[in-house]
Amino acid sequence: MALPLGLAVPTAAAALLWWTGRFVAATAIAGAVSLVVGFLLGIILLRTVLSSGYGVIGVARTVVEEAVGTRVPLILLMLVMMGLPALPLVLDPTERLEYRMQFFLNWGLSGAGFLLAMVTLVLACGSVCGDIDSQRIQMTLVKPIERWQYLFGKWLGIVLLDLVLVGLAGIGIYAFTQALRRSPEIDRADRRAIEQEVLAARSSTRPEHPQREDFTKALAAAAAQMEKDDPSSFAADPAGARRRIRSQQLLEWHTVRPDVVSSYLFTGLDRAGAESQLIQLRLKPFAINVGIDRADVRFAMWLNERPFPMRDGRHEEFTFASGSFHTIALPSSAIADDGTLLVTIANRNLVPPGETEATGISFSPGKGLEVLARVGGFEANLFRALVLAWAKLAMLAAVALAAAAWLGFPVAVLTGLMVYVAAMAQGFLADAIDAYTGLDAADASFVAMVRLRSTMLRERLDALQLWEAAKTVASFIADGFLALVPSFGSHDGVTQVATGRLISWAETGWGLLVLAVAYPLVFLVVGWFLLERRDLVNVSGP
Repeated sequence: MALPLGLAVPTAAAALLWWTGRFVAATAIAGAVSLVVGFLLGIILLRTVLSSGYGVIGVARTVVEEAVGTRVPLILLMLVMMGLPALPLVLDPTERLEYRMQFFLNWGLSGAGFLLAMVTLVLACGSVCGDIDSQRIQMTLVKPIERWQYLFGKWLGIVLLDLVLVGLAGIGIYAFTQALRRSPEIDRADRRAIEQEVLAARSSTRPEHPQREDFTKALAAAAAQMEKDDPSSFAADPAGARRRIRSQQLLEWHTVRPDVVSSYLFTGLDRAGAESQLIQLRLKPFAINVGIDRADVRFAMWLNERPFPMRDGRHEEFTFASGSFHTIALPSSAIADDGTLLVTIANRNLVPPGETEATGISFSPGKGLEVLARVGGFEANLFRALVLAWAKLAMLAAVALAAAAWLGFPVAVLTGLMVYVAAMAQGFLADAIDAYTGLDAADASFVAMVRLRSTMLRERLDALQLWEAAKTVASFIADGFLALVPSFGSHDGVTQVATGRLISWAETGWGLLVLAVAYPLVFLVVGWFLLERRDLVNVSGP
């Protein structure tokens, strides 16, 4: 009786705020109430599903009951419940609505994922370590249940609880996004960006060289010339040499010199099935051979050999600040019937003061030049991002259980945190290791890096550079650890949702297979192996 009465006041306040037109504040209060109610209903549902008190199911239900009765997880859960509704209230109302929505989606999904990861770590480590320290595990294992069943039951209970929590977070994020959508925009372009670039799912297409055969022949000729000019260097790492040649040729192709025209072919576009009347060309130009920061670049454009844009019978040019991403709306009618779009760019830069020729324009190969086309909606994209978030929690739960099967609570939590940080920042950590040890892995294969570091280690030992040699050994160990941990960045749906990028079902399925099946299986087997060899009668705490 006290709980419904306690929820009646904030519900009435939310209704009053909605009636007075304060939609964001009303949604924040209503969202907090809804998340609390949803959590309670989710616990009831889990108790019903896990009603059997035997074997794995009984262990799983015990974990759910522990989550309800343990204070630390509940405190973290309350942070999620209160943080999501409060996040829209701290956004600057004078900022573009597009940026506010991207900020909310990015921080809402990232913040909820982090807090739920902490809930998972504390609950998993606390559940197993608490059973061992209090000797409750002996009462459990006296029953006809194996140690692997005990560990799997713990994992099952945690991932089912995480499923409820991720679902609640997703509902809250979606509701607050729709409330923000009703907020006034800055201008018409702001509203168009919200509908077409944020609340959408757009596929990305990178360009191909229009003369693919000639480009391939040029790469082969450059490789042959390098092999002739420097045979020893080429023979040391032929694959690496070819990659460097390809990178140089790609950069040259993506550079538009003064009075030069460059073309980029985009294929696989669906003109007839486009869900939007517009597609976007996203580019990030750089002005080269100029000492002015963020200097403007000017260029003219043709779409399938037709000048674009044409206004009042005149072919207009584009002027953009260099070093920033820009989006150009293109009509889907520009796509040819075979699904191709040829984008031609001509350099129209002026000659800078003190120079003799105009500056060049360069686009970074990859994301520096791409076509984005709407292929789906925001709701399905958000759902797939939540599935990937849950898969990460499933892997983290297995890591925490494996650590707790052998270590005490503090060390087990720290181990889980170390794996979590390594998975979240794997790319950054790998670059930091390379920078710290003076070894660059940007273009090298695994075999090439092992060969390089082995050579460097021998040279440093021969020169008695012991500290540098120690750093090289440390790089082997650190990279070996990172190789054992999956990169969450490879399965990141947060940035894609916030920027309206498509998360495909193939990506989602692969993420589930890797993060929620393969890695948990490995870590649970490791945890079972450790638990089988641990003396649970005389526990002194490792």
